[in-house]
Amino acid sequence: MISKRHLLNPWGISLPLFLLFILDVFLLGKNVPLSDGIRYWITASDILDGFRTTPVLEGYLLYNGPFYPLLLAFFKGIGFSVKACIYLNAIFLYVGFTFFLKTIIPLVGLKKGILATYLLAMIDPFLFYWGAKLYSEPLAILFICLILYHSVSYFKEATSKRVLGIAVLITLLILTRVIFAYVILVVTLIGLIGYFIHKNNFYKKITKLGAFTMLFCLPYLAFTYSVTNKIFYWSGNGGLLLYWTSSPYESDMGEWHTLQINHDHFAARYNSFSGLDSLYLRNVNDIIIDKINSNHLDFAKSLEGKNILEYDDALKSKAIENIKDHPLKFIKNWTLNTGRFLVGIPHAMYHKPPFSPLFTLLNTTKSAFLLCFLLISIILFLRGSVIGNPFLFWVLLLLVVYLGGQSILAVQSQRFLLPIYPLIIFFITVVLNNSITLKKNNP
Repeated sequence: MISKRHLLNPWGISLPLFLLFILDVFLLGKNVPLSDGIRYWITASDILDGFRTTPVLEGYLLYNGPFYPLLLAFFKGIGFSVKACIYLNAIFLYVGFTFFLKTIIPLVGLKKGILATYLLAMIDPFLFYWGAKLYSEPLAILFICLILYHSVSYFKEATSKRVLGIAVLITLLILTRVIFAYVILVVTLIGLIGYFIHKNNFYKKITKLGAFTMLFCLPYLAFTYSVTNKIFYWSGNGGLLLYWTSSPYESDMGEWHTLQINHDHFAARYNSFSGLDSLYLRNVNDIIIDKINSNHLDFAKSLEGKNILEYDDALKSKAIENIKDHPLKFIKNWTLNTGRFLVGIPHAMYHKPPFSPLFTLLNTTKSAFLLCFLLISIILFLRGSVIGNPFLFWVLLLLVVYLGGQSILAVQSQRFLLPIYPLIIFFITVVLNNSITLKKNNP
């Protein structure tokens, strides 16, 4: 018999979310890896094989953060099937959302905390889509929520145990989603400059976090150096992303493609719920794909036979050349990326998720409201005492640096928002709650 006390425990409050994501995997999960999951599953096999059959530079390890495929390798090694590994996503999200709830309740109260947590789980329905596949987003969400939880205490009292614990969590986040390495580097640089100018303890705290995080990342960086002979090498995926953002062709709109010529690499296929003529839209997609293929054919052919390191270097060189030759087009693509990232439009194809004009309209409307609330919250926060709220300032720095950095890279969908939705919902909820409370106390 479950008592009322247990139901009001954070683990009990978020239990329906766990059951919902379990049901999601049961109904939508496949016992075969799909899309990016293929890459993760193959990498897990390569890890178990010790890269004897497929050397590192010929495999996918450096395309991913290494932690998620390493985790998959462990469970695959003890006999887990693909679908059994997908069920781990439900556990990651349940634990993550519960710690989010435990973090926010003391700051806004029980009712608002529950509302914020369930809003976080439901704010993007495509979390249920990606959560039923071998994707690393649920694991990244878990680490973000744990970092939030432990950072509250750290910014009140920066003990050695707390700084080391948070640095370990940030390291695991970086090794899951490598872009956070650059986020932490920028935030650490802000901390160094801020401390040099203002001598404020807040800047010292974020500098210490960044320094210990980079220290804990050294084993991975030593590994990548041993493979690539490049210092500070994080991932082999940056070149392709920057290449598409720098593309001077109008039909690309800065959006990510695969450079797999003569392959329908990212045109979404309409289903019976699209409400429009699927065949007509496929024909439109095919015209756009043919145009993209013809524009990039020669360069794509020049990449054939290159290993991941050579491939990435060639893409980066071409991207830098494009930026120098077409700076205004790069800025335009960056602007389009930002729109696609934050509000879900525009796309080069018809359509990326959510695959339907109606859903696209609903998603864009929802995203626009969320963006407005975020901007309002930032303005309200900056009008107050920023350093007087060091924890929220830390959250804001992570948010702004991530959003800015990710928007520069080719964005194919709002999937890249999933890992930082906890930061967005947390910041909006706490700032608006503080503002309303302040207004009530000072009518």
